[in-house]
Amino acid sequence: MPSRDNVIVLSTDEIADREREEAVREFYGRICMRLDLVPLQGGALHLSASTLLLPGVSVAEGKVAPMAWERTAALRQDANDDLVVSWIAGGWGFDTPGQGTVETQAGAPCIMPMDGRWRARAPNGEWTICVRFDRATLAPLVRHVGDLRPNAINPATPEARLLLAYVRAVAQGGMSTALAPLAAQHIADLFAAAVGASREMGELIAGRGVRAARIEAIKRYIEDNLHRARLSAEMAGRGLGISPRYIRRLFAEQGQGFSDYVMQRRLERIHRQLASPLFAARAVADLAFEAGLVEPSTFYRQFRARYRMTPSEVRAGLAQ
Repeated sequence: MPSRDNVIVLSTDEIADREREEAVREFYGRICMRLDLVPLQGGALHLSASTLLLPGVSVAEGKVAPMAWERTAALRQDANDDLVVSWIAGGWGFDTPGQGTVETQAGAPCIMPMDGRWRARAPNGEWTICVRFDRATLAPLVRHVGDLRPNAINPATPEARLLLAYVRAVAQGGMSTALAPLAAQHIADLFAAAVGASREMGELIAGRGVRAARIEAIKRYIEDNLHRARLSAEMAGRGLGISPRYIRRLFAEQGQGFSDYVMQRRLERIHRQLASPLFAARAVADLAFEAGLVEPSTFYRQFRARYRMTPSEVRAGLAQ
């Protein structure tokens, strides 16, 4: 069920019971994923997924019933050599003929080459995130990309955490056509950093994908902590394991201070609430306090400077 030009949404809830298994195996499995899907534990093939298409990269997020995903010899005749990186709630059991089994930790990434034979078992698919790369996208960044082991990404490293956080943010937030190439490059850069890119690519990647992922992680931290009156670069640094000085530098490079950005997001949140009938019964002071603005005079001065209106005037406009 296409929802936008670059997004494909699929849910088995929309398929009749008698047709579900064959439709999932044929359409989503063999046609879309180029994999054979098999339910585990005698269950049924249930899944929901949203896939965002970017240049040379696709990002999928969803959940699946316990199942196995197999790249069979017959399906390999398509000569597809994409590289898939997949995280799943319960971890993967990845079986490669002649090479044994690799068990990944719960929520850890597994690298799956589409030009190889393998079977990946997922007993717990409460959530899953998947990135699929055209091989040509990664070749300039990672030497011998085809030789990477399924568990080549250590989930405990900062690079691996940044990769997952950025991919999840892109999957959940969507992406405009204008920004899609940049997001695709960032994801490829972060993957290269997570597996250990060639030395000559290190500085470029650090200044491109890793930096973009860090600023994204900081902004998400800010959104989650706007209600904290003492939200600061020091607090964000402790929460994210990044130095406050580095955080301030990232914002300075974007032409804005950390505190200025926090104030901007607080005011935007309050303005959005004041303009919504859902918050019509709430006192302005309460909305400001819940957004971390505990000093009324500062809030009213900043709000009027930004919007050239008082909070009461914004709310009055809603009633007209």
